[in-house]
Amino acid sequence: MRWITLLFISLFLFFSTAFSPARASVFGGQSHVSADLFVVDNSSEDGLLVAVHMTMEPGWHVYWQNPGEAGMPVEIEWELPEGLKALPLEFPVPERFDAGGVIGFGYKDEVVLFSRIVPDGELSDRSVDRAVFPLKAKLSWLSCKEVCVPGSDSLQLQPDKADAVQQALADTFRKRIPRTMETYDGDLTIERIGHRKGDSGGYLEIVFAGATALGLKDFFPLFPEKGVKLDGIILTGKSVTVPLLEGSLPEKVEGVVVTETASYVVGGMVGKQSETSAVSSVSGSLPLMLVFAFFGGMLLNVMPCVLPVLGLKVFSLIGPDASESGRRTGRFLSMVFAAGVMFSFWVLAGFVWILQGMGAQIGWGFQFQSPAFVMFIAAVVFAFGLNLFGLFEFDAPVVSGRVGKVATHHGSLGAFVSGVLATTLATPCTAPFLGTALGFAFAQPSWVVFLFFTIIAVGMAFPYVILAWHPSWLKFLPKPGHWMYIFKQLMGFVLVGVVVWLASILNAQSGGDGVLKLFMLLLILAFALWLFGNIAGHGASFQKKLMTWGIGLLAVIGVYFFLIPDETSVKRDVGAAAEGNQSYIDKNGLVWRDFSPVLLDALMQEKKTVFLEFTADWCLTCKLLEASVLSNRSVSDALQRPGVAAVKADWTTRDDAVTALLQRFGRSGVPLFVIIPQGDMERAIVLPEVVTVDMLLSALREAQA
Repeated sequence: MRWITLLFISLFLFFSTAFSPARASVFGGQSHVSADLFVVDNSSEDGLLVAVHMTMEPGWHVYWQNPGEAGMPVEIEWELPEGLKALPLEFPVPERFDAGGVIGFGYKDEVVLFSRIVPDGELSDRSVDRAVFPLKAKLSWLSCKEVCVPGSDSLQLQPDKADAVQQALADTFRKRIPRTMETYDGDLTIERIGHRKGDSGGYLEIVFAGATALGLKDFFPLFPEKGVKLDGIILTGKSVTVPLLEGSLPEKVEGVVVTETASYVVGGMVGKQSETSAVSSVSGSLPLMLVFAFFGGMLLNVMPCVLPVLGLKVFSLIGPDASESGRRTGRFLSMVFAAGVMFSFWVLAGFVWILQGMGAQIGWGFQFQSPAFVMFIAAVVFAFGLNLFGLFEFDAPVVSGRVGKVATHHGSLGAFVSGVLATTLATPCTAPFLGTALGFAFAQPSWVVFLFFTIIAVGMAFPYVILAWHPSWLKFLPKPGHWMYIFKQLMGFVLVGVVVWLASILNAQSGGDGVLKLFMLLLILAFALWLFGNIAGHGASFQKKLMTWGIGLLAVIGVYFFLIPDETSVKRDVGAAAEGNQSYIDKNGLVWRDFSPVLLDALMQEKKTVFLEFTADWCLTCKLLEASVLSNRSVSDALQRPGVAAVKADWTTRDDAVTALLQRFGRSGVPLFVIIPQGDMERAIVLPEVVTVDMLLSALREAQA
């Protein structure tokens, strides 16, 4: 939706400016901006300083010199006599606008820009002679509200100096003009500017020396104007981290950094990246990271997210008989299962490639941040569970003979779907080794991401392929019998439990309205599958199957798209969270505060030791660690000591600030635990994905030493 909005805005701006004879006359000539000029100063040292005063109607805004992802900057063209020249416009610090995910920089209500006119040459007296007045200028802008209207005005500057009201207005906005680093007599200096490790899709870091006491509040990029992601900028007490679009590696950076007391134009050439920083790069070569990816994929099979379908996998390995034909069938089905896993990971890699190319910030498990996806996968799991209960057999309308019989969950289609389902349920989790590997991969070119997803898929499918080719290793399992029928139905209840878990995720994302829509969809789906089982079951004609499946699928798909929950109806108080005002107390009396860049910056200024938990409602591993480790009394007591702050970064729904901070620590998924000792980000301690009480307490002691 964000990129569709960008496209429409760009097309509108093009046509509205290209086909309007006068920029002020678009839409019948109505102007939502008024402008005037007045003299602020005319000194022999600095020349003529002119104020460009613009007043916008309520709700309308104009744009800064870098308008952001859409818009046009304010421009002025002077008609000056020979011997005079105008210096570039000086812009005060802008505001940040977010229109449907499209980030822009500009001003609302009113603003004063400044233009300086000086003699064209090296003269001791740089003042402008009154005889050249009035001076003429054409001011152009783009004003936006629900629509954007280009406008312009021809203005005249008289020699009279500003009155008291005008002078006060000019003084107010002069204080908001960013100063250059050379004009600041404090200790704000750049320590380094560097790229994150990676050929593309990385980050740009500006690290300041001694900036903790100043408190960095915002950053507005000036150069490069494009190639950066404006909705994921992270500020800490000492650094600015700017995410880059894939393929963007600027050699120079310039921007305006805003502190608690002032604003400054900062920038310079990008130097070499740090190879030793624990928070700016992931150590290790590509082969080692691929080994991590393989073992991480294997370990996904024992993570809580995948356990609901683990029984189904074991069940599929028991089915084939001991004959040579049965063993061949088992081997074939294991390869089909592996193909389902591989296919799913390749689809995920494709989405990652597309979304990263569009500038989106994503990480492992990103699809679970979408209520529409959660509803879809809940319906798939529910249908799978009803199949295990025997409500219907998946017997689709295909021609028999050379195509072969379409099997039930024991057959090739069932094996493939099992692989897809296992992969889907695995993606909310990160396993040991996997977090490091994915953190490395997501900072690399697209082909590396594709390679890593392939290796993870191979690792995940490997145990089942090996067991299928060595059935003697399964002798400890009981022989096939009636117990398999009971076991199959028990697994149906497990999958219904998964649906309940998915409904809780939807509740966190879209509230009770989303859950109600999900239950309506599941009711209609259950009725449709019951019809399939009774009308288009075994023995039904091809035409009857085709008609039943066609009508049923169209009905279910139509209902699904009608009931998709609104992603904007998230229950969390986003505004309060952005200011770092939300908190809650757990059962042990520990105060947890919701992450925001503002909160993290404030805690680091206070030299607090910050314990960061990255979590999500759709991450079962996160919930188990919260119940077993974070709820431990010893851990709770350690986090309640003076000088320690517990902060929870919730990734249940898309949050670019959380994504950027995750990737700053070399990770792309949850769970993740990080300890920042006494406000020093450079000493951050990144803990393993699966942490124990002793490991956590030891790290906290190290951080406070």
